[in-house]
Formats: sequence, C-alpha cells, structure tokens
Amino acid sequence: MTKKKTLRRAALPALFLICAAVGSAAWGVPAGTEEPSLQEALALDYLLFLARTPASDAEAREKLYLALIGDCPETQAAEEAHWALSNLYLDEFDEPMEKEAKEILEKFLERYPTSQWRRHVENRLASLWGE
Repeated sequence: MTKKKTLRRAALPALFLICAAVGSAAWGVPAGTEEPSLQEALALDYLLFLARTPASDAEAREKLYLALIGDCPETQAAEEAHWALSNLYLDEFDEPMEKEAKEILEKFLERYPTSQWRRHVENRLASLWGE
C-alpha cells in the first residue's frame, strides 16, 4: 500500500467525525428533514463508520450514535441507536452515565411510542429509576 493511500485511509474516520458533527446542515438541509430513503442511506453510512470505530473509543461512538439519531430519525437504525447508546453510556465509559442513558431512553419513548422495542426501553428505564 502506498503512503498516500495509507494517509487517506487514516484520515477517513476523522473526516467522518467532522461531517457527523456538522451533520446535514452543511448542505443546507436541516437535520432530520431528509427524505426517508436519504435517511436510510445516511444511516447506513453511520453504521459503517460505527463498525470501523474501535469499541474502546466510546467518545467517537457516542458522537456517531447521536449524529445517526439526529440526522436519520425516521429509520430503524435510529431506534436501535437509542438502545445502543444507552448501552454505551452504562457500560463503556469509566463511570456509568446513568443520567444520559435515562435521557436517551426517554427521548426514544417520545419519538417512537409504537415501537416494538418500547417494552424493553420501559423496563430499562424502570430499572434505572429504581437504582
């Protein structure tokens, strides 16, 4: 592999994090207003970058999940990202971030009141509130 290709591959995650932080607003489209098919395509991009992000990099994974949730709210991936983000907050940071986990799960219940995952989310919230 040439030095140029190696540098380009190394720069991709950083470039994506910048794009994720800026979101679709960089192209003049308010976050969350894309057509569902565009949201699905963007969600797939986020999921691909999540797959390439080391599990040990909780901060980068958090940013990607939040970007996916914000930019692709009409997708199944966004529903799943709420749950995955709550897992991240509870298990992957040095100190569990219970407040943030509760907030993201409550946001899930507001956005997806008829979701098939609703009961799981309610049970986790009940467990967190009981602690």
